[in-house]
Amino acid sequence: MAESLATLQRRWADHVRDPAIAAPDGVEAGRLAVYRRLCIDSLDTLLAGSLPRLQQQLGMPRWRDTVEHYYARHACQTPLFPQIAGEFATWLAVQDTLALPAWTAELAHYESSQQSLHIEARDAGRSLHRVPEGSDVLAVSPLVRVLGYQWPVHEDEALEPVPSAAPTLLLIQRRADFSLQVEQLSPLAYALLSAFGDDGAPVDEALQTLSETHGVATDALRVACVPVLGELCMAGVLVALPAS
Repeated sequence: MAESLATLQRRWADHVRDPAIAAPDGVEAGRLAVYRRLCIDSLDTLLAGSLPRLQQQLGMPRWRDTVEHYYARHACQTPLFPQIAGEFATWLAVQDTLALPAWTAELAHYESSQQSLHIEARDAGRSLHRVPEGSDVLAVSPLVRVLGYQWPVHEDEALEPVPSAAPTLLLIQRRADFSLQVEQLSPLAYALLSAFGDDGAPVDEALQTLSETHGVATDALRVACVPVLGELCMAGVLVALPAS
């Protein structure tokens, strides 16, 4: 009995993804090999355009092996080309069988975060041009990414096998001209921004959460944080949300 078209298409796709899977009967191996190479070349070009430093630091042979492994093993969930690099970074973070440097997933995440910020469609949010009060509800601006890593992924130099002694805490902000500004954060600023997050929180609630998490008296924390909050609001890093 002849295979259904759907079954034939599935066998074709499975073989193109992974040549270890048997090819459909009656199809020349050479034709399938050409088709597979074209598909992987397209994915390689797409990912390399989004993650150029990762490609450079891995080196071409290891980069290509990783892309081919991803193509064969991972069923991509997003249909949107600009999101594939982010899904690739997420996939790298859970791989424990590939012989890749320990910094691979972090560098992929950093570069894919830059790409997502470049194409972010939301506006910056409502600026608060004053020192925030306890009842103000603040959130990290949609045009900002707050990131924490073990390696200094923002630097152009080759990454070392061993992580840095101190974490790399970064803020990336998209400016009006669509350029990206990258700054290193102090641990206090990073903790503050993480407490507000993308969903936002009242200032008093965020400070209380920080106080409980780090075992610091709320009043002392407020004295240290209020000037930092004012700077973050003036810079458009934190924006105001309507009170619920």
